Amino acid sequence: MKTDGRYVGGTEELSIVLRVDLGGSGVLSADVSRGLTYLASVRTAPGVKVDAPHGRWPAQWQDVPGATATGTIAVAAVPAHPEQLAVTLHLDHSLNGLPPADYPGTVARQGDDVRDLGVEVDLESGVRAPAPVDFQGAPMDLGSCLRSAGFATTVTAAPSPVPAPPEPWDYSTIFSVLNDLMTDLSGPAGLVPAWKLHLLLLSRCSRPSLAGIMFDQTWPLPRQGSAVFVDTIRELVKDDDEDRQILRTAVHELGHALNLAHRFERAVGRADSTSFMNYPQRYLRGGHVEDYWTRFAYTFDADELEFLRHGPRGAVRPGDAAFHSVRYWRDTGGGYVPYLPEVPQTGMRLALVPPQNGPLFAYGQPVLLGVTLQNVGDTAVQFPSNPLDPKTGGLELLIRRVTGTTDDRSFADASPFVPLMQACELEDESTEVTLAPGGTLSNNVNLTFGSGGFAFAEPGTYQVLPLLSRPTAGPPDTDQLVVGEVLRIRIGYPKDVGDEHDALVLSRPDVGTYFALGGSDCLTRAEDDLMAVYERRSAVNGPADPVATAIARAAGINAGRHFVRVRNGAFAQRPADPGRAAALLGGLDAAALGNFDPQTAQSTARLARRYQGNG
Repeated sequence: MKTDGRYVGGTEELSIVLRVDLGGSGVLSADVSRGLTYLASVRTAPGVKVDAPHGRWPAQWQDVPGATATGTIAVAAVPAHPEQLAVTLHLDHSLNGLPPADYPGTVARQGDDVRDLGVEVDLESGVRAPAPVDFQGAPMDLGSCLRSAGFATTVTAAPSPVPAPPEPWDYSTIFSVLNDLMTDLSGPAGLVPAWKLHLLLLSRCSRPSLAGIMFDQTWPLPRQGSAVFVDTIRELVKDDDEDRQILRTAVHELGHALNLAHRFERAVGRADSTSFMNYPQRYLRGGHVEDYWTRFAYTFDADELEFLRHGPRGAVRPGDAAFHSVRYWRDTGGGYVPYLPEVPQTGMRLALVPPQNGPLFAYGQPVLLGVTLQNVGDTAVQFPSNPLDPKTGGLELLIRRVTGTTDDRSFADASPFVPLMQACELEDESTEVTLAPGGTLSNNVNLTFGSGGFAFAEPGTYQVLPLLSRPTAGPPDTDQLVVGEVLRIRIGYPKDVGDEHDALVLSRPDVGTYFALGGSDCLTRAEDDLMAVYERRSAVNGPADPVATAIARAAGINAGRHFVRVRNGAFAQRPADPGRAAALLGGLDAAALGNFDPQTAQSTARLARRYQGNG
């Protein structure tokens, strides 16, 4: 009998889904439910290798809120029923309504795959989908790649194509399509977490080097879908391997949606990986693209596979835990062993820039900051494309609230800001940025709302520390880390009853998402309520009110976009409204623009002139 696979059954009280993975990760795991209510997951303890079909092993439990407890998993044969196993789950301490006890039951084998996953693929009109790719004589496609990771995968094609927009897609319009697809297909029961994902195969993004993106908005649900820019990849690859790159990117983005991080990230430290979750151009610090493809086996790394197959259900399943909320690369027994040591990058100055009116933000005011990188050394330095964009994984922003016990010298207690989107670049020599001596790069960052919610939810004083990692190809064998200057900002308290009333709107997740995206047509309630706040504050405080200014900026940017919407299974298009965009953005005078950092103020003014027809 084949032992590995998924088993379903339980006790008189509980339902148990058992996953046996002796030939892969050497792990046993299970999900435990009472009726339709999921209670907790349990797995053999990290570092314990299961190499026999029957026995008893130490285990670790985790419930829905994230509390943990110890216990054991015991498995034995059922002689009269070779397709069944006797399982006993032992819990040492109370967890989510489960008292400490033995929970014996019987489970029956359901199949080889340990988890289910459905993927709906929506193809833009005129875009050619990738063909299967040959790997060691076998055709590889989206379904086969995910099945090799342990998922019983069903890939379906949407019944109608996504209309091609008149200009390249931007983040907000893609988010709107994904959001509409989720809500349109959810039915009367509404959106609930499920083993389902959406993959959009689109032409190209407004950012030329962007190959793919995953959305982790906490509203309405995190990690629901991804997009891959097929025509961009074909244009940049330009050889017979374009379908291979498209497939790798598609699985990479769905990996993000299953809560997998980039392997080259500083927190993970595995630039030596040939997983789907690494970039070919980041392999071995860069300069080894062909080596990556030679060793690429259309799979994930061992710790990733262990997490996908045996991580707590809420940590993996789309719609549950936020992205980057689980440090599986540290928690699977091996600990954190970075591929290369980090050393400070000298000769660079990294700084955050507050609004022109100063580092004091009104309560509910979106937190937008400038970020600058200056080469103060005497040699040119190269960076990957868009190095000052936190969505691409290079720029980190650590945030902590200052208290009476805060140690200004340590950011060990800080929380990293995780953006709502993971943007994945297709990098090569042509997209690299060279910063000459004395040169400066500038960008703006929106820290209002991320995967963890509002980054500055409470009034008070905060410190923000920027960090920028730089892969280096060739000796010395280190990764360079630019440690920036700490910026201290303050979030004010509501001043009156009107501010308190506005706070009921400004603290909502859909409003946070609206600000993070610079508006979105699918967030109609958020925009309607924000415009009511805008009218009140403008009337009371004048048009330079900082909250009203931020609302006008987001609504103006949104008005200037062309949107594709989904209604009752059919696509419809909403043309851009440049007149409204001009009215909202053009109404922001010098006093209003002072509420933004110089980079944001300049880009906002430039956009206003564009819609007003003045360049």
